[in-house]
Amino acid sequence: MKKLASFLFAILASMYLETKSFYFILLPLGAVATPIASRGSYAPPLFLCETIQLTDETLSRAALSIQNKTISDLFSFGPSFKNLSDAQKLPHSCKLLPGDALWPSDTVWKTFNDLLEGSLIQPEPLAAACYPEWSDYNVETCATITAQWMNSDLHMIDPTSIMSPLYEGRSCMPLGYIYTGSCLQGAYPTYVVNASTVAQIQLAVNFARNSNIRLVVKNTGHDFNGKASGKGALSIWTHWLKDKAYYPSFQAANGYNGPAIKVGAGIQVFEAYEFAKDLGVTVVGGEAITVGLAGGYTAGGGHSPLSSLYGMAADQVLALEVVLADGSFVTATASENPDVYWMLRGGGGSTIGVVVSMTVRAYPKLPTTTVTFNFTIDDTAGPDAFWGAVQAYIDNIETFVDAGTYGYYYLGASAVEVGTDYAGNTDYYFRMESFVAPNMTVTETRELLAPWFNVLDELNVTYNPCHDVWVVAFPQEYVGTDATKFGSRLIPRNVFQDEELRRELFIAHENAIDNGLYILGFQVSGKGIAIEPPTDNAVLPAWRNALAHILVGIEWNPASSWEVVYNSSLYVTDWMDLLRDIAPNSGAYMSEADLLEPNLQEAFYGTNYPRLYELKQRYDPTGLFFALTAVGAEDWEIQVTDPLPNSWNNNGRLCHV
Repeated sequence: MKKLASFLFAILASMYLETKSFYFILLPLGAVATPIASRGSYAPPLFLCETIQLTDETLSRAALSIQNKTISDLFSFGPSFKNLSDAQKLPHSCKLLPGDALWPSDTVWKTFNDLLEGSLIQPEPLAAACYPEWSDYNVETCATITAQWMNSDLHMIDPTSIMSPLYEGRSCMPLGYIYTGSCLQGAYPTYVVNASTVAQIQLAVNFARNSNIRLVVKNTGHDFNGKASGKGALSIWTHWLKDKAYYPSFQAANGYNGPAIKVGAGIQVFEAYEFAKDLGVTVVGGEAITVGLAGGYTAGGGHSPLSSLYGMAADQVLALEVVLADGSFVTATASENPDVYWMLRGGGGSTIGVVVSMTVRAYPKLPTTTVTFNFTIDDTAGPDAFWGAVQAYIDNIETFVDAGTYGYYYLGASAVEVGTDYAGNTDYYFRMESFVAPNMTVTETRELLAPWFNVLDELNVTYNPCHDVWVVAFPQEYVGTDATKFGSRLIPRNVFQDEELRRELFIAHENAIDNGLYILGFQVSGKGIAIEPPTDNAVLPAWRNALAHILVGIEWNPASSWEVVYNSSLYVTDWMDLLRDIAPNSGAYMSEADLLEPNLQEAFYGTNYPRLYELKQRYDPTGLFFALTAVGAEDWEIQVTDPLPNSWNNNGRLCHV
């Protein structure tokens, strides 16, 4: 008994020696780090959360507490690019996954959490509440989740859920939405940092880079290609960075002098709109009001109901605060870190850093008229009249856009007016979700629409235009389904000016519906008529000539096999050749596009790609930031565990090629 007691004491003593340093872990980062003021003369003051930064001094104090250099080194800053050796510039062959021999131990994760002041979470998939094998199982919670599954609000406030689970791997959804009867982790991140300070984001960036773990970033998860998912990933959740500030007179490095608004990375479009409205101004934001303003939306260019007037969301950015891949926190303006400023305005998200906040132009509040209406085959004399009404709209798009307006329309064949039920269905419908006329009265909007409406009247098409408020004009979209896939194309002005090409575009619309596809279309300019677009950002050049952004989608039953997903996906990609042939020198909007887009570097980035790729190698030489459609994606592949080709979703090990 005495020997056993001595043995147990020895074990306990050994455990204490291993872990005792964690009882003396460093003070909260906010107490240790010295608040740092804004460094840029053309950037607004830092938010309080931005003043709490990781420094070499902070890390030295942490190392003294941890008393284990191997562990403390995991949180160190990366060397600058110019100080990297050739060997250090080479990415690891593959990112680690849980269960790998080199995957961080529980002790390391505990240290990480202590440094983060408890903001590290290990969440189960949102729908795990519906499955008895998961600890979150709860019948009442499952019922609530199932009822709200297609509501974007549900996914926004969850640490890992995304709105396009097809690209996560279809691994865990409520029964009725999933093709199996089980719930797996899939590509939902393993750990999440619920970020509230810059220091926490820096720690996460350093830890992921030094530990060779895949890193992703999520605000709302509102991305067509699931960028916020990644098997075995550490995720930085920026959703609660909700600071905002207004500057009635702001002088920017690019020469702009006027009102501006600074928003944290977690601010969503509807929050920015409400803030601006209360101040008597307006900002350029998305049609989907739940999208995060400072994330992939703006980084990808960002089209808006105000784009035909003021250009792209990326055109509005005056300053950025960014944590780069080496862990440094920088201000980016036209004069300070100009390469970062250029790249993150149109060069896509998940490229070289985490945007913590963004300062954008504010414009005077505008009187705006919005119009919504629809017509179906039953409201016409037959197919010829229906399609004649659609063609009349396409014939007038150039006039509508040149007046500074924006239109968002649905076209398909379904008795319930959602998607297209099957190839050959003739339950045609056209729905103008919203026609937005900024700075125009109802009378002026009617006059603008008259040439189209006159054709509808001549064709005896029954329609009832309603002039409604924004909320009615832009309802939240259905999300959470893995049963649809899109391709897209920007259609340039020359197509609408050439009678034959315009006719081909109309025929393509009709062909898509007759072949079981459906269309979400936008009449929009990426140039704007009220201001001159900047020449110092990475927005896809094709946006400047575009008058329409057309998405073509296909649907299948949620219970469908991966074989159906595979064949349907290829069908859309191949069908899009019709639009690529009509507009061969154009491109596609990267945030609402086909993951399988041929020559995607050219399609998503155009002539900007060589410079974007060079900057990617300079600022992120080890490939810490990755997304399937992002700059540098061709250097990596996801070894998908689902029965699909590699890199068709995020459910697999990420490996350098």
